[in-house]
Amino acid sequence: MDGNLTRKIDGWVGLAICAVLFAHSRLRAALGSRRQPSMYATTPPQRGRAPFVPARVLCIKTYGLGNIAMILPALGALHRGFPGVEVDFLTLEENKSLLEHSGQVERVIPLSMGGPLRLFGSLARAFFEVRRGRYDLVLDFEQFIKLSTIFAYVSGAKERIGFNTDGQRRGWLFTTRVVYNDADHMSRTFMRLLRPLGIDTRKRPVVFEHPVEARAKVDDMLGLGDQGSGKVHFPVIGVHVGSGPNYYRVPLKRWPTEYFARLCDELIIRHGARIAFTGKGEDEAELVRETLAQMRQADAAVNACDALSIVELLVLLERCNLVVSNDTSIVHLAAAIHTPVVAFFGPTNPEQYGPGNAHDLVIYKDLYCGPCLTNYNLKVSYCADPICIRSIAVEDVLARIEARYLDAEGEQAAAAGHPQADPKRRLEVLEGSVS
Repeated sequence: MDGNLTRKIDGWVGLAICAVLFAHSRLRAALGSRRQPSMYATTPPQRGRAPFVPARVLCIKTYGLGNIAMILPALGALHRGFPGVEVDFLTLEENKSLLEHSGQVERVIPLSMGGPLRLFGSLARAFFEVRRGRYDLVLDFEQFIKLSTIFAYVSGAKERIGFNTDGQRRGWLFTTRVVYNDADHMSRTFMRLLRPLGIDTRKRPVVFEHPVEARAKVDDMLGLGDQGSGKVHFPVIGVHVGSGPNYYRVPLKRWPTEYFARLCDELIIRHGARIAFTGKGEDEAELVRETLAQMRQADAAVNACDALSIVELLVLLERCNLVVSNDTSIVHLAAAIHTPVVAFFGPTNPEQYGPGNAHDLVIYKDLYCGPCLTNYNLKVSYCADPICIRSIAVEDVLARIEARYLDAEGEQAAAAGHPQADPKRRLEVLEGSVS
């Protein structure tokens, strides 16, 4: 379904449903049920309140595989805070594999966006699954969508914690309302939902256990199966030329394919790089084909678009010495397993959605017109000329990749594993006007 249409439906129909359910909650409170906070009340901590220890938790986040990757540390903290807790997750079906592979959830309740009939059918099934779940806690990780607040309320959970995002009127149905902070990195913002529970929210690395078969398939695809005989490809660079579904007149978050082609050619010629293109779906497959058609060194590239499961994709990213990508889910998947990332940012804020590790590099023109995609405006922009992303020069990107990852010191570190920049060095953001 069209993403902009679903956002409009959620914005208006969802608001009306939330208002009706809020009236229902107030009526129940008047009849003796638990008191629901008033519509615009804040919900600060209560002194002397007994600690709440949940047994069954429902987490909700529909859109964004990258968002799911950033939520995984919060799920880990939840399990450490409440050993033995059972966690289910309501999300889009394309996020199911990552959640199951993480080992952090008992069950995934999938929603489908494959047309109106499939969507409404999956919503109906999810409604009954949520009602049968007997959850005592709901954590709603959505930043602006109202559908998730409706699911949180109909779950019947005693505690419902979610973001009370300014201007979005989505906090009415929560028992505990967490202020959404658009100035912090999303992984830390997601962690804020756990603070009312009084558990340790320090972020710890996500660990994935990959099957041998997945590793063998990726090594064979990259030509790494003969490393034991002394033949080693360096560097192996993952490249993602897509940027997820495009809901705008022009692709706002996408560095041009001809720029990717030139960059890849130079990395191959200068450094003998092995390039692995990733992607999913016909749109991204076409972008990969366009890029390969514009390359002079395409024989040194591997087209892995639509060829890998999520488990195999994680193995590929782990095998890479470096990942170069637009602002999309690959950035967060690679960052989660600590593969260094070079990420192109334009209409979104990299301090909020960047990869976030010390060895990463963000390429960003901090123009006065951005960021124009935020959770306050439902990530809707009417820009017709995304010069913020298109003005990033190939030569500048190449020079910074070479200086940071492919000099003598960087090669020595990368050959031993992943290139590690000085841990004291902060995330590098390129600021500048359009030249």
